[in-house]
Formats: sequence, C-alpha cells, structure tokens
Amino acid sequence: MYRLILVRFDRDTGRFEDEEFNKFCTEQSIVRIEKEFINTGGEIYYSFFIEYVSRKVSRGKTSTDDLSELELAQYNALRDWRNELASGEGIPAYIIMYNSQIHDIVKRQPKAKSDFASIKGMKQKGDKYGEAIIRILQEVELEQQE
Repeated sequence: MYRLILVRFDRDTGRFEDEEFNKFCTEQSIVRIEKEFINTGGEIYYSFFIEYVSRKVSRGKTSTDDLSELELAQYNALRDWRNELASGEGIPAYIIMYNSQIHDIVKRQPKAKSDFASIKGMKQKGDKYGEAIIRILQEVELEQQE
C-alpha cells in the first residue's frame, strides 16, 4: 500500500508539523520511505512517499481452515516447538517465527534448508532452524501414517 504525506514547516515555532507522519509510521509496518524537500512560495515542506503494509492485516489471526489434517498436526507441532524454544530463550515466540510463517511452512513442506528462502522472512531463520523444522514435519507425517 502507498501513502503520500506532506509535512509543513511552521516558521513561528521553528518546527515541522510531523504529528500525522509520526503517528502513521508507528501504526503501520513501513517498507520504504522516499522524501523530497519542497520550497514553494515561501512555504517549506517535506513530501513523504511511503510504502507500507497495514499492521491490522498482518496482525490478524492466522487461519488454519485451509490446512489438511496432516498440515494442521504439523502446524500445531511447530507452534509448540517454537513456543518451547522461545520460552527457553526468554523471548517472545513471534521473534522466532510468526504463525503465518508456520502456516506457509506446512503448506510448502520444505525438504532442505535452501527451500526456506522462498518463504517470506524465513531465509536466515531457515539456516538457523531449518533442520529442526524439517525433522518435526517428517516426524508428524510418520505419526499420522501409523
């Protein structure tokens, strides 16, 4: 998504009127910002062209409705593993992986660490956790076959 925000310089206070800009940036996930300095008719502005992802969309609950019985079992096993790992490291679980990333993993069924590069935000995490994730996927699949 994109948004253009003009921030005016107030000569009386000597400050930019940037409240709207700051509020927007704290409420959204910013991908990229391009800024231009504008001086027109004695008025000074910054023009910000912002590419962003809505946090309201990205923070929505990940739906598991589209998962098969096997994929749902793998999803739950990976969530449990992630939560235990996060608890042991004393960090929030989402730092390790988002639920949406776990969803993508069970849908794509990676077989090698290099397969994680095609999952958003998982390239480096695949290098770190890939072997454990693949092992969990395979173990759950074997349990389901029994």
